[in-house]
Amino acid sequence: MKRLSLKHLDVTQERLLDLAQKVPGAWIGIKIAALLLVLEGQRSGWITRVLGLNRMNLSRWIRGVNEQGVGFLQPKPRPGRPGQLTEEIREKLEDHLEKSPREFGWYRVGWDGPTLVAHLKKYFGVHVKVRQAQYWMHQLGYRMKRASYIYVQARSEDAKRFRRSLKKTAKP
Repeated sequence: MKRLSLKHLDVTQERLLDLAQKVPGAWIGIKIAALLLVLEGQRSGWITRVLGLNRMNLSRWIRGVNEQGVGFLQPKPRPGRPGQLTEEIREKLEDHLEKSPREFGWYRVGWDGPTLVAHLKKYFGVHVKVRQAQYWMHQLGYRMKRASYIYVQARSEDAKRFRRSLKKTAKP
């Protein structure tokens, strides 16, 4: 099997460690650590096993750094509109979700998507659709559960009698 190696002149241990100090974030730290181990001559299988990576990611990083230098490791800006759930709104929303919707004037027993949409609009000025509100609730650790109904007045013997009285409809 061919041994992986870094060939770009720009890639040195000092440059990688400087980059680790400049750029915050754990993922870039893992990339840098993996490449430092490659520079020391460690086998790629051992590196991926130790750092919990897959071989394709490591190979992609090595190829990118060999072609473009250490700058390849810098995170690229993500396309698309930035999210509306800022850290400030997230913290306040967590506090609100711990309380009952009734405390905020909503006539609901528990939080659901439509209630949260109205709440976000009223208290935070954020306009989202129901599915996005449900996703935010899920991100904050809340789980949507379907309502389960228990009919207290039904007794088991009455239910069995009712089931026996049902008739199948004739096929047309």
